[in-house]
Order: sequence, then C-alpha cells, then structure tokens
Amino acid sequence: MFASLLELLAVVALASVVLRSVTAGFSVAHARRPIPPLRRAVDVSVLKPLRGVDADLLENLRSLLRQDYPGHIEILLGTTDFGDPARGVAHALQREFPEHAIRVVLSPAGAAANPKVANLLGLTAVASHEVLLVSDANVRVGPTYLRDMVAALHGSGLVANLVAGVDDGGLGAVFENLQLNGFTNAAVCGALRLADHPCVIGKSIMLRRRDLAAQGGWSAFGDVLGEDYTLGQAFARAGLGVCTSSHVVAARSTGWTVARFVERHLRWHQMRRWIAPGMYALEPVMLPSLWWTAVGAAAALRGAPTWAAAAAAGIAWAAAIEAIHARALRGAWPGGRYLAAVPLKDALVFALWLRAWWKRDVMWRGHAYRIGPGSRLSPAAAPHPAVWGPVPGICDAQVSSMSEPRPAFVSRVQHDAPETAA
Repeated sequence: MFASLLELLAVVALASVVLRSVTAGFSVAHARRPIPPLRRAVDVSVLKPLRGVDADLLENLRSLLRQDYPGHIEILLGTTDFGDPARGVAHALQREFPEHAIRVVLSPAGAAANPKVANLLGLTAVASHEVLLVSDANVRVGPTYLRDMVAALHGSGLVANLVAGVDDGGLGAVFENLQLNGFTNAAVCGALRLADHPCVIGKSIMLRRRDLAAQGGWSAFGDVLGEDYTLGQAFARAGLGVCTSSHVVAARSTGWTVARFVERHLRWHQMRRWIAPGMYALEPVMLPSLWWTAVGAAAALRGAPTWAAAAAAGIAWAAAIEAIHARALRGAWPGGRYLAAVPLKDALVFALWLRAWWKRDVMWRGHAYRIGPGSRLSPAAAPHPAVWGPVPGICDAQVSSMSEPRPAFVSRVQHDAPETAA
C-alpha cells in the first residue's frame, strides 16, 4: 500500500510539473508578444485608489507622471478616509508636479461593500475623460505604459496586464512575488490559452466609461470580493472583448511580512473558492514542489533512494520554472533565496487552500464580511452608517456628469484643492 501511495504521489507530481511547465511557457510567450503601435492618442483619467502608505507609494505615483504619451492625462488619487496618511503623499505629489492635472478625492466609504469599489465610485464621479485607467497603489510603471494600454484598447472593451512581483526584500515579499510571477500569471495565461477564459487582475485595467455604464457601472460589482474577475466576465459576456496586454506592470512588495502575505492570499483563496469551486479544487495541481516534497518524504520513510533522487530533481525543476518566469517578467534572474523559498511558499499556499474551504469571514481594509457564492459580500455585523459632514478645506466636486446612476447611499463625493507648500 505504501508503494502504491508513493507511486500515486509521483504521478501527481509529474503531472503537476508538466502542467506548470506548459502554463509557464504560455506566460513567457505572452510577455514576449509584440505590443501594437498607438493608432490614436485619447485623453485618459487615471483612477488611483489609495489606502495607507507603503514605502514605495510616492515613487509609484511619480511613474504615472513620466509617461511618453501625447494625450492629456489627469491623475485622480482617492481615499475613503479623510485621516488616511495616503492623502499627505497625494498632496506632496500635487506640490511636486503643479503643471499636471492631479486631484485628491475623498470618496464616501459606504458607497459599496467592497471598499475598493467604493473608492472607484467616487473617483469615477469626478473623472473628466471617457477612457478610465484603474491602477493599484503598489503598481509602478514604465514610460510607455499609457501608450501601450491605449494601443491595446483599440478593438477591445477592457485591457488588463500581466503583473510582475518585484523587490524581494523579505520572506513575505519573496512569497508574494513567487505567487504573482508564477502561479497567478501561469493561471491567467493557461486559462486564456487552454479555455479562452479571460481572468482579469484588477491591479491595472483600462476601459471606457460608456462600456462600464452599460454593465451597470461600478455599483454592479460593489458587493463582490472579486470585482476585477467579475467585471472581466461581464465584459466578455457582452461581447466587448477582454485583452491581456503583453506590457508587464511591476507590483512593489517592499516590507511585506509573511503575515501580510497570508492575510491577502487567504482572502484571494476565499474569493476563488466561491467564484469557481470546481476550478479551485484543482489548484493544488499547480504547486509542483509541494508534490515532489511529498514524494521525497514518502521515499525517505520507505528507504527508496531512487525515488528520493527523483524528488530532488522534481523540486529543482519546479524552482527552474519559477526562475524562468521571473526572468521573463522582471528582466533578470532571481537570487538563490527566491528559489529556495519555492517549496515553503507552495506548502503555505496549500495550507491557505485548505483553510479557504470552510472559512466564511473576511477582514478587508478594516471591514468584516461574510462571503458567499460568486464571492458576494455581506456585513459580518450590523454596519455603522458613515456620517458625512463638511470637512474644512474640502469643496464638493461636481457629480452631475456621472455616466452611471449615482447610488442613493452616495451622499457626497469631495475633492481637495491643491495644497500649497508652507
């Protein structure tokens, strides 16, 4: 029986490493696809939802103002909390670049159960342009980013990106980058190539305001955890076309701890478990080092040196896949610590995968929710209604030009006038 178990583990491990090799090939090939030339520049409103201050936030924001792009760009920096320290960074950016159209927006926190969507509702309400670009706070981009995104939007309804995790400053950051560079991009490209199924990652997406409004606006996605995936599926069903650009954006993971990695990816696992439980059940097959480690442990117990050698080769193969992925997405080979962490990361991800099957509560940005089918959110406790009164130094923004109906619970959207240096 033990021999049969060892052989079964070996079969699963071999299937896993082959699957990851194939999907890694899809990901590397996608990242190398030529980017189409820009046909016509359009004006773009960049929506940057913020919460809290990471070490790289100011430099991430600066990268949006160093674009080789001939169209007009406005940068909208949003929070849902007047006391959020990210507002200070946003005002510092205004002072540094007074020649650019930069606005700091205060969005009503209660506009949606999903706090990111609540922020996007406020940002979209004051956006001036038809084309909207949503970019997460930890995303840093190169000078051709806007040019490449607008070029990809021609003929598509929504454009997303592959994401490269960068900055391996700590074990939590290494885990985050391994998961993004390997598993996430392989899953996105594998689903696209094998099943023609778009999986949108919300770190960077571009769309048109009218297309968003036709799907019900941000409000239609305000009560789900996986608003990015659900948005992509809505666009695909509507025949609008969903494109994953070969322009790779960098997600900074400076200072990430293992605890932060666990918190984030447990939430992401819960989201995937409730959106597509059938596919979620197969996710461990995408963790080859996990299975080869199990083969090695079984071989050690059995005293089977040949199987132990095969397990070591399988783990090395899994690490090589991650190295090739990182080289293709980040432009440089990763260090030894990055590759040594592969089995640890896969074991931790497997534990999160198990936990997500029965965990129903979600803590996100200080809010407690229960999650259900489709990743739909409901308050875990009776919500406390937000009180929105006059805030000194802030004026109301005009919302009459919103392209989507303003929800009844959005009482005010406010934006700051640029601060002047003391």
